[in-house]
Amino acid sequence: MATESIASSVMNSLGGGSGIDILKLARDLTDVEQLPAEERINESKAQTEAKISGLAVLKFNVQELINEFNGLNDAVELAVPVATSSDASKVSVNATDGSALTGISDISVSSLALAQRNVSNQYSSNTQALNSGSAFTLTITPGSGSATAVSISAGNDTPAGVVSAINAAGAGYTASLVATDAASTSYRIVLEGATGSTNTFVVSSTLSDSDLGFHDTSNGNSQNNAGVNSAQNPANASFVYNGLSLSRSTNVLTDVISGVTLSLNGTHTGGASTSVNVTADRDTLKGKLQSLVSTYNDVQFALGELSDPESEEEEVGGSLARDLSVIRTVRDAVYQAITQDSSTPSNSITGLRDIGVNLTADGSLAFTESAYDSVASSKFNDLSMMLSAGTSNQSRYDGQSQGLATDAVIKLEVLTDSIDGIFAQRTESARKELSTYSKDLLELEARMEALYERYVSQFSVMETLVKQLNSTRESLSDTWSNMGNFNK
Repeated sequence: MATESIASSVMNSLGGGSGIDILKLARDLTDVEQLPAEERINESKAQTEAKISGLAVLKFNVQELINEFNGLNDAVELAVPVATSSDASKVSVNATDGSALTGISDISVSSLALAQRNVSNQYSSNTQALNSGSAFTLTITPGSGSATAVSISAGNDTPAGVVSAINAAGAGYTASLVATDAASTSYRIVLEGATGSTNTFVVSSTLSDSDLGFHDTSNGNSQNNAGVNSAQNPANASFVYNGLSLSRSTNVLTDVISGVTLSLNGTHTGGASTSVNVTADRDTLKGKLQSLVSTYNDVQFALGELSDPESEEEEVGGSLARDLSVIRTVRDAVYQAITQDSSTPSNSITGLRDIGVNLTADGSLAFTESAYDSVASSKFNDLSMMLSAGTSNQSRYDGQSQGLATDAVIKLEVLTDSIDGIFAQRTESARKELSTYSKDLLELEARMEALYERYVSQFSVMETLVKQLNSTRESLSDTWSNMGNFNK
């Protein structure tokens, strides 16, 4: 009965042609074939786009870790202690480094370090010819060590030429040309060596006036030092540091207060002294290490989320679950960066584990503040050496060891290299896949459009046949109707 009903419905619909929307039918049949294939391609495309985003997220986290290590590779940036002087006119603070310890020191200066100073003959102008325009040689011989031969070229045999040649020689002597009268009609050369009692020197030349008057007492060179006359004899600085009498050849002191560079600027009288107050800094490095630990743990969290197909992170969670080789490569590299021994260990300080930075059972990193404080208070120089090799702003390409921080950066930058790094390679591969998927979608669209047109063509033929059958049926119906009325 149901079959008859369906047949009756079809037959009735054929009464006006097929009664079917052939365009909609063609589109529906095409969609049945197109949509599943399109969904598969779009799903693969979405996964690849998520992979690219996941790689970018992971690269960002690794770069942040590199930045943290870069903040540990210069010794001067590991600590910024503060040192102040009670009287900078006598003793001033030039610089401090991380090895400076908290404390107050007293310094009383009795004499400053001096350099030997000699004055030449008097000249009528700065261009007066000293050798009739010909070249000559000036020799400066120190009390100990090698002599320096200064060549005065032809045409430069003038006071100004001598000064220029001495300064250009770079032998540690400084020459200056001084006008001795307001009208600038009288000039003398003042020659000075390095400070310190042993830094004496003698001047000679190939001229008839062999020493250019640099040792003549009539030029003011009246002080005698072992038979050598000078305007000022060299001398050491003498001072008392915390009750201890000391002497240095220079007024710049780098080895008196650990980690502090001082300048002696004036002398004290009547038992006076200058106090230098140093406040050590251990918190700068502590903060840097805590930040390093936090960033490392961020990298581990990102690795977990990106590799977990069950991740609830909507945008990139699980986006690298199908490329676990990336996860392993990055995880191994950051692990080695953290746990490796420094290329410049110092005594018992060989790595981060020796200064309170350790891995936990779950693979995260932890910072033990008490362990750091203990090491930093007694072995900060060793700690700094391990991290930075005691260098600051040194080129990483000079082949010298630069400490664990640079060791780690070199290891991690293999990952982030813009050409050969794993992020660059995987991202380029994924972009090629996206291009392929876009091409596949276009090709699918073209095939389905051709299929749709074929369906429309076939259904149009069917529609024509149905109309012809309907026309024949109507003709037969009319004939039968007329035959029925023939004898009436």
